Parts: sequence; C-alpha cells; structure tokens
Amino acid sequence: MSAIPNEPTPEFNARCGAVLDAWESGSLPFKDAIEQMTALGQEASRRGSLPDQGRVELLQGIMQGYRANLDASIRHFERARDFFERAGNRRRAIGALLNLGESFRVKGNFTRARTYFRAAYDGSKELGAVETMAIAAYNEGLMLISMTHFDGAKTLLDKALSLLGQFPDDRIDQRIELTCEVQASLAELHLKLNHPDEAWQYVLAAHNLAHELRQPLQLGSAHRALGQVVTMLHDVPEGTYPAISADPDEHFRLATEAFQEIKAEGEVARTMYLHALSLADRNRGMTAARKLQQAMIIFTRLGMADDAAKAAHAQMEVLANTTQQIG
Repeated sequence: MSAIPNEPTPEFNARCGAVLDAWESGSLPFKDAIEQMTALGQEASRRGSLPDQGRVELLQGIMQGYRANLDASIRHFERARDFFERAGNRRRAIGALLNLGESFRVKGNFTRARTYFRAAYDGSKELGAVETMAIAAYNEGLMLISMTHFDGAKTLLDKALSLLGQFPDDRIDQRIELTCEVQASLAELHLKLNHPDEAWQYVLAAHNLAHELRQPLQLGSAHRALGQVVTMLHDVPEGTYPAISADPDEHFRLATEAFQEIKAEGEVARTMYLHALSLADRNRGMTAARKLQQAMIIFTRLGMADDAAKAAHAQMEVLANTTQQIG
C-alpha cells in the first residue's frame, strides 16, 4: 500500500518518532537528537518531500520549545506550516499553528497566542480532528491561568479533558500522556479557586498516571502539582494509596529532576518559581527570595517575559513580608 502523497511517509515518520521518543525518555541527549533530526531533514530535502520536511521541522520545534528556545521553536513551526501548506496537508498545517500559539504563550505574548489557538481550534473542528481541538483548548486554558482568568480556564480545561475521551484507539498513548498533564493543570487551577478537595483528586489521578507512564514530562508535571497541593493541605489525606510523601520539598525536587532529565529549562524555572511560593507560605522567606531570583534570571534569559515579571513581583513581596517579620 503506497503512502498518502501529502502525508509524511510512514517509514520516515517512524524514524523521526523514534528519535523524539528516545529524547523524551532521557536515553538520547538533546544535542544528538537535534543532529539526528537535522540529518533526517536533509534527507527529506534531497528527496524533495515537502511532508517529510514539514514533519522534521515540527518535531524540532517541539524539542526546542521544551527547552524554551522560543525563537528557534517559532522558526521551526513557521517552516513546518509552510511545508505542509505547500504539500496541501491542512490538518498538519493546523498542528503547526497550534504549536506557534504555544510558543507565543510561553513567551508571554498572549494576544498572538490566542489568535493561533483559536485558529487551530476552529480549523481542527472543521476537520473533526479532536486531538488538535483538545490540545488547543488545553493550551488556551493554561494561558488563561497565567492571565488569572480562572473561570474561563476551568471551562477550557474541562473541555480538553472531555475531548481526550474521544481520541481514536490508535492514539491511546497520546491520550494518556495528555490526560495526565491536563489533570495536573486542573489540580493547580482548583488550588487557585480554593477547591483543595478537587485539587487533591486531580493531582492524585495525575500522579498515578505519571508513575504508570514513567515519562519525565508527565512525572515532572504531576510532582510539581503535588508540591503545591501538599503545601495547601499541610499533609496527605489519610489512607492515600499508593503512599505519597507529605513533604512539598520532596515533590518539587522530583519535578525538577524529571524536567532536568530532558533539559526542559522553562519547566525547571517554573518549578523553581512555584517551589519558592511554597517556601514563602511555610515562612521560609529568605530561601524563597533566593529561589525567585534564580527563576527570574532563567526566565529572562529564555525570553519568558510574563514569567520573569511575575517572579520579580513575587520576590519583592516575599522580601517585604520577611523584613516585616524580622522587624
């Protein structure tokens, strides 16, 4: 059976996926993974295959995005969209739009991010692509959390979770991974809504899925959310199984180690920022202030303007409160 002309060829797509999987699992260093992806892109270019070139660009954009190399990820996603549009593959071009939105969200440019998220959601809805619809809703929900629009964020995250249940059977692995991430985000959101019981249920589900998957990204997301939830609860509910540590610092440590395994610097910095807020809540202001300073430096270096501003503001508040306590 021949490959669909405007789709990446199955054998080539499998080779790209193997590189990505090896990097995500931590068994292939980032530098080596990028070199292998670049070689695959050169091979696709020699063959003149637009879909295969688009696939390589998209995956490189995803990898650079996790490292918070945002300008690089945006360049890759723009090239991916161009290749897919020229190949006449609208579905994959919409996927590139979605990823462009995510890069601009992390960069703190919410106006452009929302434009891309809405375009990706509407386009994928026309095509019946529930996977892309779910991710677009999830990413826009994360953006609304950053904007403190919590009710709107809840609507979108609930929608994403509902859409995940409609994933086709051949995408079950992606469904499980995304479900874990959405649950972790819902746990964090319910904390902001002052719903600790709901936050615990979501974070427990995310923790169990993450430890079933054993993938760094999901483990990091679940333990970071656990650090926040345990901070608010001051303990772990009695009878929790499997046993979960009641020490927030332990969860933030595990989250940091998981993100460092795939060198996801932006996620490491976010974990540092949230750990600092936890420390401040537990009257460890000076340690929190130092950690916020470290997070702010990383955010600034990575071009994550909104996160850098929030870290700077939090540091000022923590130092002011600590000075009052000393005085």
